[in-house]
Amino acid sequence: MTRVETEVEANATPLSLLDELVLTLLNEESGYFRQVPGWTLNCAVVGAALAELSFLYRIDTDMESLILLDTKVTGDPCIDPILAEIAQEPGQYNAQYWIERLAPKAESIIDRTLDRLVELKILQHHEGDFWSLARGAWMSGFHTSSEVGTAVEFVKTRISKALFYNEIPSPRDVVIVCLIDTCDVLRYIFELDEESEQRVEQVLKMDLIGRSIASAVSENIASPLLRRSTLTKPIPVVKLRKVLRSKHARSGNLPALFAELHEKHGPVFEVRIPFQERSIFLSGPEMNHWVHRNGRMYLRARDYFTDFEKVYGGAGLLPALDGADHFRYRKSIQPAYSRTRLEESLEVVYRYARKEMSAWNVGETLPAVTMCRNFVNAQTSPLLASIESQDIIEDL
Repeated sequence: MTRVETEVEANATPLSLLDELVLTLLNEESGYFRQVPGWTLNCAVVGAALAELSFLYRIDTDMESLILLDTKVTGDPCIDPILAEIAQEPGQYNAQYWIERLAPKAESIIDRTLDRLVELKILQHHEGDFWSLARGAWMSGFHTSSEVGTAVEFVKTRISKALFYNEIPSPRDVVIVCLIDTCDVLRYIFELDEESEQRVEQVLKMDLIGRSIASAVSENIASPLLRRSTLTKPIPVVKLRKVLRSKHARSGNLPALFAELHEKHGPVFEVRIPFQERSIFLSGPEMNHWVHRNGRMYLRARDYFTDFEKVYGGAGLLPALDGADHFRYRKSIQPAYSRTRLEESLEVVYRYARKEMSAWNVGETLPAVTMCRNFVNAQTSPLLASIESQDIIEDL
């Protein structure tokens, strides 16, 4: 048995509906999910979790109700908390109720699912919460409920066969088609003509579980039952004079200032500055996590560099690359900035480091920020840009 065959056998792991839905919605070109609105994505993810519980005979669901059949844990950390919450509820509700109630927990479900796919070496995680198909996943096979295929083929190829070759899909495939159709991304994944669209309509009617879950997701997207408000409290307002009275503001220690304001007012607060537009500040570890995950959609650099591009007659300035463009750029330059390439140039790095350190004197006290900035620039500027820029580093 070859090494690849051994890895295939070792990694032959059944994938859940959540795994398959995430892989179907993942857009490798952008490194994240296709353009699915947050609430819609959350509802679809919970719908997939409920469908998985149904296939495992823990619940039964139809167009009118959701019934608990068995409280025994499944061993899947993504769906067991959902099963436990359903078991704790004394009343009986329909799937739409549970999808909306559980939708706020969808992000943690997505996180655990992505972590699982990384552990299985199907996906590779990149800094900034981007994902791509791991290299090994192209070669390794993974057992699913219906067949064996590569990490790309086991979902999309099965769906293609059902939509374009009139093969009878498995109930799990029907659920996936129902969910991605409800998310309105099916047309972005496959090129659908009039005939294939009619086939989609046929597939959507093939399984009662798929129809009931998709209907519940669709109803929640259009008209939520509970209509919870996302704003639970007003944004705290900090008056400018209170900010200026802080010792950290007077000393110019902005990180300490914002840490102090975060401790007093929480992760989101407003600073009122006379004759200026509203200034909303986001701070703290929980907000860093939110920005790390959602910044690609809400915090854009491109808009700020539009005028620069017009002045210089260019397009696609590196600092202005956002989202998918930034992800593709980083993937393209990754080999040039790899650890292996750096190891090949260590002697050069040491030479520039020693040159910078030669100006230091024994017993001399150096400002940490300035010293570190100069020390790093002495090494990186010649290596990355082939120029020595120590004489203008302060201006930069």
